[in-house]
Amino acid sequence: MTVATVLTLVARVRAALSAIAWARALLIGVSVSGAAWVMTQLVLQRELAMSVRSMELAGAFAVVVAAVVRARVGRINPTRAALWMEERQSAGFALVTLVEQVTARARSTDGARAADTAATTSRLMRALDSGAAAGRVPITIVGDALARSAFRQLGGPALFAVGLAVVAAGGSRVWSNADIGGRTVSDDAIPGARDATIGPWRVRVVPPDYTGRTATDYGDAASVSALSGSRLDMVGGGATLPEIRIRSLVQSDTASAVVSSTADVQGVADGWQAFTTTTAQPTELRVMRGLASRLLLVDGYADSLPRVELRLPVRDSVLRRATGVLPLEALVHDDIGLASATFELIVSTGEGEQFTARTVRVAATRFSRTHDTVLRASLHLDSMSLGPGDIMHMRAIARDGHPSVTREAGVSETRSFRVARASEYDSVAVEAAPPPEFDKSLLSQRMLLLLTEKLESRRLRISRPVLLSESGTLARDQGRLRLAVGDIVFQRLGGESDATAVHGADASGPPTGKADLGMLEEGDDSPVISINRPLLEAYNAMWDAGRALEQGDTKGAIPHMRIALAAIERSRAASRLYLRGKPPTVIVDVARVRLVGRDTGTTNARTPRTRLSAVSAVRESRLLAAAATAGVDPASTRDSLAVLRLESVADAPEFARALAGVLAHLARGGDLTDDFARARRTLGGLARVPNGDWSRVAPP
Repeated sequence: MTVATVLTLVARVRAALSAIAWARALLIGVSVSGAAWVMTQLVLQRELAMSVRSMELAGAFAVVVAAVVRARVGRINPTRAALWMEERQSAGFALVTLVEQVTARARSTDGARAADTAATTSRLMRALDSGAAAGRVPITIVGDALARSAFRQLGGPALFAVGLAVVAAGGSRVWSNADIGGRTVSDDAIPGARDATIGPWRVRVVPPDYTGRTATDYGDAASVSALSGSRLDMVGGGATLPEIRIRSLVQSDTASAVVSSTADVQGVADGWQAFTTTTAQPTELRVMRGLASRLLLVDGYADSLPRVELRLPVRDSVLRRATGVLPLEALVHDDIGLASATFELIVSTGEGEQFTARTVRVAATRFSRTHDTVLRASLHLDSMSLGPGDIMHMRAIARDGHPSVTREAGVSETRSFRVARASEYDSVAVEAAPPPEFDKSLLSQRMLLLLTEKLESRRLRISRPVLLSESGTLARDQGRLRLAVGDIVFQRLGGESDATAVHGADASGPPTGKADLGMLEEGDDSPVISINRPLLEAYNAMWDAGRALEQGDTKGAIPHMRIALAAIERSRAASRLYLRGKPPTVIVDVARVRLVGRDTGTTNARTPRTRLSAVSAVRESRLLAAAATAGVDPASTRDSLAVLRLESVADAPEFARALAGVLAHLARGGDLTDDFARARRTLGGLARVPNGDWSRVAPP
């Protein structure tokens, strides 16, 4: 091994380390420049597309950052290269000393000193030769060490640069459609962007043919209102065709679901034109050309169904005989125009499970885009051939001119007329009496059943004593209810309550009365059975349920309680005819009770504010962001509030109206504090009560 060979190897290591340092500096410069460019695009809400100017700026910034990083690393001289080799595999600093001695001999002009340096060099070379034979010299591992060093220094910056390129490529398609944070930057915020890039346009809305309406020219408008199915025409100027992205805002439970598409843009002699079909959803059209964009908000609405109100007949009725003339009258309205209207009669005949039905249409009328009309007809009941037990349902139906075959018709409420059967007019003598206690028994038995089912669901999680205690309470309540049912049975039998006279409120005492003798007999000759069999069945089922509850068998009591509930419902349905007595008149001596209340000196605690839903919380943050930029960028604030109002029209109309007030005041200029506060309070469910402050009230 010669000195020249060692110095050549050190020079190569020095060149490789310098190349690695420059590559690392360039990668860091490109990564920092790209990250700064992406963040700038996100702040400006612009599409991630590299233009020539932005590429020049990013490249210059990358070069500056790379030069700064490389300057911080410093110059790599032969001594540093030799030291780097010694750090990988030490040779007793013989290599570093050799490089320093050779460098010093080359610079020295003193002959004696040069001779000493040559002697030292010879001694170091002998040390290196002996170390090379033993495998302890760093020159034997230079290639592997350089590869590992390059991987460690360049791997991280390279991965970051690749990830940034992927984000930029994907974001050019995703983030350009997104309205991040609800903020929209208008072209007016970029000096000269609107006039020089997008320019004015002309908007024209052509309604569907079936409406018979003429097209409306809105001119250079920022928002339009269009019926669903209308054709929206846009015509603008400029030599370059812009890109138009359409975003339909469809509300969900948590956030706004974005459905995006693009519109076809065609070139014309002096600019461009685009056509799209409007929907019933709020829609945002973003026209983009380069870094500039402009919004067109379309407030789409659907063609409503005809509204029909049946005025005559006024109510349902029961007829003894189907004779005479029945007047029919309906008020019909449609927002665009009516096409037809008629009265529809459905007659059902039969009983049990055998029914037949037929449909009859009366006074069918055609219209020619009439908005409001009154439909009248006279129905001769003799011509309907109605017999006893037949039921006639009638309603008014109206259709508009919508061409869809699946289009529903507007209908009114339904009136029913029934022809009574002969058996319904039997003569009975009924004394005036209050309603029976069926309703109370029905509710109490249902409540006991629900409590028992709840206790059964907890049976495996509670101890046996607790189960017996709660089951015993239900058994006593079931006994009291059984006594009440027994009172009804004996009252119907003899005109007085036998069980109540014998027992108190507690049903746990010894049975001494007729109603508490246990299971009642069901012989055919029993007068109790002839009075009301369903109540007797309920009474006996309650007896079985009470015995099961006393033993803590909630699972065995539930079937008996359900049988009792069903029997009470059948008994309630069987009692079709009863007379209600006049309720007593409650007289309050106002002068006597006035100012007799006592003031406790304490006030009620303030109701805590309820948490906003996910959608309302997002809207609140977007409203606050728009309020923060109102004084700095009014154009951006206007567009952001317009998009927010458009999204809120369907499910939050009060909030949308409040935002419309903010937009109107923003156009006039002035302080918007009160308008923003009113919109935020409306979003939170606050309303101003008469002669009071803002209070949280239930929504209307």
